[in-house]
Amino acid sequence: MLEVSKVALPDGRSFLKIELKVLNVDAIQAITSIPGWFKAPETMCYGLPYEALNEFKKKTKDYLVLWKNENDSMGSIVRGIDTEDLPNDYVVPYTPKIPLREHQIVAWNLLMTRDMLLVADQEGVGKAAPTICSVDAKIQYGLISWGLYVTKAGLIYDVKNQAEKFTNMKVVAISGTPKKRVKLYDQVETDKSVGMLVVSYETYRADLNHFIEMHRKRPFGCFVMDEAHKVKSQTSNLGKNIHVLDVPQKYAVTASPVINEVIDMHNILYWMGALKYNIYGFKKRFCELDGWGNVTSYKNLSEIKMILSSNMLRRLKKDVLDLPPVIPKNIYVEMTPAQKKLYKAVDQGKLDELDFEDLEFEDVPAELAKHARLAQIAESTEIVGGPEGVKGSSKLKELEELVEEITQRGEKAIIFSRSKRFTHVMHKHFSKYNPAIITGDISASAKASQDISDRQQMVDKFQTDESCKLIICTEAASREGWTGTAANNIIFTSKPWSPAYTQQCIGRAWRFGQSGGSTSSINVYTLISKETVDERIEELLEEKQFLINSTVEQPLGTKQVLKVLDGTA
Repeated sequence: MLEVSKVALPDGRSFLKIELKVLNVDAIQAITSIPGWFKAPETMCYGLPYEALNEFKKKTKDYLVLWKNENDSMGSIVRGIDTEDLPNDYVVPYTPKIPLREHQIVAWNLLMTRDMLLVADQEGVGKAAPTICSVDAKIQYGLISWGLYVTKAGLIYDVKNQAEKFTNMKVVAISGTPKKRVKLYDQVETDKSVGMLVVSYETYRADLNHFIEMHRKRPFGCFVMDEAHKVKSQTSNLGKNIHVLDVPQKYAVTASPVINEVIDMHNILYWMGALKYNIYGFKKRFCELDGWGNVTSYKNLSEIKMILSSNMLRRLKKDVLDLPPVIPKNIYVEMTPAQKKLYKAVDQGKLDELDFEDLEFEDVPAELAKHARLAQIAESTEIVGGPEGVKGSSKLKELEELVEEITQRGEKAIIFSRSKRFTHVMHKHFSKYNPAIITGDISASAKASQDISDRQQMVDKFQTDESCKLIICTEAASREGWTGTAANNIIFTSKPWSPAYTQQCIGRAWRFGQSGGSTSSINVYTLISKETVDERIEELLEEKQFLINSTVEQPLGTKQVLKVLDGTA
């Protein structure tokens, strides 16, 4: 795979930076055959004048090329459908309850005129609204009787809320105990006024026979598969089950195009009908395999690129939204005496009688455990059973002033912490602001007696209750799957070690519907304890190579992280 980014120099010149993820002699020969090429300092990394872009595209048409830039941490093999000449007014008369923006109307037009589409707009662009409205419009025009919308468990009520916000369509969300779900199925089977069912992937898989029976009695006209990257595995039960229902119109929606590995695209494109090869035919046509049947490289990728260019809609926030600017603001704080004493003890390996069970760093390797513990103490000693409140946390004291300043402006804030314990500490400490809270303990699925989940209730409270000024979140449990546009202030008391995760957190507020509050900006505050691992984590996140190499699913390797955290980079 070739990873390509545009590098702009202060003198106005621009270059293509081309990094080979796997040694490929043919690819190197293709690059070095282009006039003006040069070897970059990094291993297996080359440069070209930006003016050579078209020639580079021609000579690498059959290679996996991942295009990346600062506004698109996931990258894209190909830009997808050219929307420049597409109408930005409705191709047939349609009036949603809330007007769609021009770029959403373009998406709506494509959804209305195509039986299949991969909607891969960047996260926060606003994909759900035009998708839901297209289902509503097709029902109004008699093109379908109803639709099925499958998404992540934590998003089913967000989808239902958006449907009620933009349309008059009757939408039923299926959740709860098996007994409750069976009751709902019985109701919708006889209720012809239901326009769309919204279910989680888990419910779809568990209750597949119910969906087969409903589809037999009253065929679904369209099938929307949200967060479509969840079904990339064609061998999993879920990856197989999506093919069971023979629905004429199929739409895959994902902000993270599953195109870092070409074979990951197969199940989605095959389900849509955009690709006619089954997995065996796909491997034969596009893959080079080793003796055990594992993919070693790809071939004939120009065909894949052609399929994507005519079946994928891919737009970035910067291209279609007039969003307020993101303004980073680092706030450096001096640790309290209690923090300094405990920090020194841990730094010297004196861990007796300290409780570090609350590490919220996913899959923290043993080599990084010490740095994770130090980061916790830099946040608050209370996390590990030390002094409570502001005595054990200079960040908590700084937060008091910052939150007061924000609320006096009439604005709201989202606070992220890596520690679940500190999330609860802050929730209690700032009770006068009537805060909402999201942790791993706040369920994203509705219980038997609930219409919406506990998590959605917290989100709704934050978004609609004027007395609720804060939503305090454990980062690992809250960086995706909800909308927090009521806030234009993001506060990190501790940060994830991947810039992609950080961007996901910021994306809760920096998205469609954001006005920027009184400051007309998204203010991102990071509380940094002086002379601690906090400063080195910031260095890590600012490393240009780290930004280039990181993806949402795979942060930088342990050895590379340690180099920065230990100060040896």
